[in-house]
Amino acid sequence: MKWRRVAPRWAMMALFGCLAGLGALFALIVLADSLKGGDETHWVAVFVLLAWATAAVRLYRMDLYVSTEGIRKRGFLHQTTWSWAAIHDFEVKPMAKLKLLGGDAVWIRLTNGAQIETTLHHAESMPAVRGMFMAEHELHEVVHQLRGALARSRNSPRVRN
Repeated sequence: MKWRRVAPRWAMMALFGCLAGLGALFALIVLADSLKGGDETHWVAVFVLLAWATAAVRLYRMDLYVSTEGIRKRGFLHQTTWSWAAIHDFEVKPMAKLKLLGGDAVWIRLTNGAQIETTLHHAESMPAVRGMFMAEHELHEVVHQLRGALARSRNSPRVRN
């Protein structure tokens, strides 16, 4: 089963990809310099740089993903997957986690009544930079696409309640 990002933000992905690559590269440079001739290895520096690279990779992978099986919300430390049968609807509501920015987020409404805020959001205080931050109309377009995928899953003979 192939998972794809619902709304890839290419500039953000490139930024975190570069940060991860730089962290790994600097860790290798410090390690190589330490092993080459130095009496002491700078393990703390290597550890910090590898932690930096790991954090950047995890930030790079944070997003909302879709497949024929359902929706996956990948966060910094964990991921959660819901089948299409468990999803009732998608909607745009005010953000709960980043209230200071002011704006809206895509929320998943489950059939059990739970509501989950996703990482897809439009912040009024942030500029709508293509590939970095979403504009309000892009957020509504994503919800329209998600509702279409949900409707297709309801009509599919594979995913029935």
